[in-house]
Amino acid sequence: MVNQGNGVIINSSSIVGLNGNIGQTNYAATKVGLIGMTKTLAKELGKKG
Repeated sequence: MVNQGNGVIINSSSIVGLNGNIGQTNYAATKVGLIGMTKTLAKELGKKG
């Protein structure tokens, strides 16, 4: 995508990643990781198209 100068990444997460939920520590951790990765990629690659 970087070589092409454009592209789209679509992923699906859950509000549990932001708010947490009783008994779902593992699930919440993976969802917040996905959210963080998406935001970081947007900052790193957004300026490259």
